[in-house]
Amino acid sequence: MKPLLILLLVPFFTSCSSRFASAAAPAPASLMSPESPGHTRKIKKTGSMNLRAISLKESSAKSLALVTKYRGTVTSSSLTKDDFDATIRVPSASLESLMDSLTEVGHVTRKRVSMDDITEQYLDLEAALKNKRVLRDRLRNMLNQTKNVDELLKVEEQLARVQTELDQMEARLKLMQSQVALSTLSLSIERKRIPGPVGAVTSGTGWFFKKLVNLN
Repeated sequence: MKPLLILLLVPFFTSCSSRFASAAAPAPASLMSPESPGHTRKIKKTGSMNLRAISLKESSAKSLALVTKYRGTVTSSSLTKDDFDATIRVPSASLESLMDSLTEVGHVTRKRVSMDDITEQYLDLEAALKNKRVLRDRLRNMLNQTKNVDELLKVEEQLARVQTELDQMEARLKLMQSQVALSTLSLSIERKRIPGPVGAVTSGTGWFFKKLVNLN
């Protein structure tokens, strides 16, 4: 082939190879749109609700029945003479419906739902996990092929470090998945006092005067 023809063909092949390389390389997760096909937004929802009711025993029982109805789980709860507190995990799609139903249990003094969009963090973590798994597999292959003892120890050390990081990242991803799938609701019910005959005028001392101030 003549030298002039070679010089003309070099830029053409260089341009083609660069185009194929850019097409094969995946886009970084941070540059991918969360609205891309196959990706739904990852929303973490939390709720808090304060109620006031005359009978804590009755209102707490009704609340627990509603939690069961909406396929929720009570992770912690406490009942005293004056308060009922519960931390509830419920499917995110049912959070608002559960809170609406709880308004029938007592008088609502506070009700709030907050939403946190963690889509970008989720996609970044997924991409990092994919790259970390590729690195782990390469180290495993090197471990099988390495014969030198010193090199074998170094590869094993790197493999152990990468596996530890991989386990931590997988745990973080599972936590994020759980936070998106299940919402946390903090429920608090305060006992509503019924004023006694003297309650509107003054506060007495001793058992007798306490009963005059508040009947329950």
